[in-house]
Amino acid sequence: MELILIRHAQPLAQKTNDGTPANPQLSAAGIEQSRSVARWLERKPLHRVISSPALRAMQTAQATASLFGLDIEVDERLRDANPQPTRYVPLEDVRLRDPEAYRERVKAYRHRPELAAVSDRVNQALNEWAARHAGERVVAFCHGSIVNVFAARILGLMENVFLDADYASGHRFMISRTGIRSVKSLNETGYL
Repeated sequence: MELILIRHAQPLAQKTNDGTPANPQLSAAGIEQSRSVARWLERKPLHRVISSPALRAMQTAQATASLFGLDIEVDERLRDANPQPTRYVPLEDVRLRDPEAYRERVKAYRHRPELAAVSDRVNQALNEWAARHAGERVVAFCHGSIVNVFAARILGLMENVFLDADYASGHRFMISRTGIRSVKSLNETGYL
């Protein structure tokens, strides 16, 4: 099986005032990025499109699902590792405005104890998809945290967060019928 993880495209910043979690939609640049992802994936047959339940991930998946005539299969276990705050500010915006705040935020994030549990749920979900769809090409639209914990486990890394996944970046993995997992590529963006 070839499993392709795609980090969601660029979203808008969002703040809610009623206490509900922020769930931002894609920006205009993000919509174009999602179309670029679909064109990149078009080169080979695709059998399944999976998505995190987050709006930004589902909107990124939409162009690919439409192009291939597939439904988007939502898997709750692919949700972002971050708690559901009422304010969403893209990390990349923080990096541009305040590089020191960005470094501190990433450092704090890397040491969150709950990342081990996130890694367990993500790996369980993706292992189940691999077992059910052996020999297929499957794409999952998710978050940078999901890409990190899955790749870290395959690579045998102690740190769950090691990669600065770009918006709409592609991360390809091969999973054999016997369960052997390998990294084909990380952080592909040449199609954007």
